[in-house]
This record gives sequence, C-alpha cells and structure tokens, in this order.
Amino acid sequence: MPLYKEYSGEGSVARPTNSSNGEYVIVNNIIGEGATSIIKLAKHSITNQTAAVKIVNLALHSKYFDHEVRALSVLNHKHIVKLLNYDKTNGSLFLEYVPYPSLFDYVRNCGRLSEALAFKLLNQIVDAFKHMHSLGISHQDFKPENVCYDHVSQEIKIIDFGLSLTNEETNPFGIGSPLYMAPEIHQRESYDRYLADIWSIGICFYEILTGDTPFSDCIDLDDLTDRLLFDKEPIRIPEYVSSEASFFLKRMLNRDPRNRISLDTLSVLLLSRHTS
Repeated sequence: MPLYKEYSGEGSVARPTNSSNGEYVIVNNIIGEGATSIIKLAKHSITNQTAAVKIVNLALHSKYFDHEVRALSVLNHKHIVKLLNYDKTNGSLFLEYVPYPSLFDYVRNCGRLSEALAFKLLNQIVDAFKHMHSLGISHQDFKPENVCYDHVSQEIKIIDFGLSLTNEETNPFGIGSPLYMAPEIHQRESYDRYLADIWSIGICFYEILTGDTPFSDCIDLDDLTDRLLFDKEPIRIPEYVSSEASFFLKRMLNRDPRNRISLDTLSVLLLSRHTS
C-alpha cells in the first residue's frame, strides 16, 4: 500500500507505546487503505515529525499487526520503511512517512523502466532482502505495490510486512498475492520461504522491465496454478529484453526452487556486473 497522498484535516490523539516521549497526533483523514488496514498521517507532539499511521483492524487481522511489528522492530535498512512506534491497544503502527507513489503506480503511469534503472532498483531490492534474510525474516508478499519509489533520487523503500515470517513461524500455505507467489506456494506443500522471496523479486524485476507480470493473461486462479505447476515451457520473455536481463530473470524465475538462484549468488552476480 503506497503512503504518499496528503489531505488536510484534524483528528484524534494516538498514544505511542512510550508516551513519556510525547504522542502522535493524527492530523489527516484516510490517505490509503488495504485489505487489513487504513493509513492516516500524524505529527509528533514534541518533534513535529510526520509519520504514516497504519491502523489495523485487530478484531480481524491481529496476526498481520503482530507480524509487522515483529519484523520492523529488528529491521534497519535504508531501503526498508522504519517503524517509529506502535500502539497495540488500537492497532496503530507509526511508520516513517514515505511521500512517494508505489513502484506499481509509477510503472502503470509512466511505463516500463530502462534496463539501467531496473538493475539499479534490483540492486537496492536484493541488498534489502539480504538484510531481511540475515535476520531470519522473509517478506512473503513482495510486489511493486509494496515498494515506494522516489523517481528523483531513484531510491526505494519496501513496505507492508504483515505477511512476513520469522524463523519461529511455520510457513502457512497459500499466502501472498497469487501473481507474485512462487509455484511451490501454490502447490500447498512445505517450501523454502527465502527461495519463494527470490521468485517474487524476479516477478517484480520482470514487471518493471516489461510493464506487466508474465501471467497477467490467466483467466482465474486455477488457470494461473496450472500454468505455474504444469507448464513445461520456460517463462516467455519479450525480445526487447536484453540477454543479460533475461539471464537474471531465468535464474530467479525457475519453477523448481532447487534450481532457483540463491540470494547470495544473485548478490555476487549483481556486484560483479556493477564492478565490471
């Protein structure tokens, strides 16, 4: 969910966990909403810092709140949105305010990215995921809609960790956004969640290079599942995509996770590309 529109208005006071350090005052009406939450803006009463307030419906989605707090409490990376504070009483997450559209919206409005820019963003994404995975955290719902993109600085921020998993949690079956989920998740069997993240990164890379996902023509979920699990043909890559970019896509989008590129190998290949 992008955190980027601004509206005027006044609202109630939301108290952070440590109220002795002041409180966040909600100053806007809803600026965004998703399946599990709404987003508002707030100002800190002492520092005047702007925050995006993600308010989760705890009655229905308390696990999403807990997962996001658990992940963002330990993550600290320039390409991952920061958790400033939270209030479990009313399901409020006070997040770093990122005033940019999602990468999905940017591509939809401005068209596919150049390969040079796509590789630049892939480097940032992989670096952020190395940090996540080193701490035992997998995102589980990575897609361009969950990436905020500043087209001026060409920097990204990854958001929405409500489906993220840690080492202490078992892999639930069938979670995520179907067009970005790895085949093994659709198969509803035990899977390597880190390699599943790699598949999602590959789909994102495909989308910013081409403007669409490789399976957007599927008529329904059953059709998508059949294509992912039983189609023996490699994923079709448009001819205008360079052989270098195609190489990376094919390594990330291998239907067999045992033959899919690892994050460490992907990072090494991107580094060697950058230094060559």
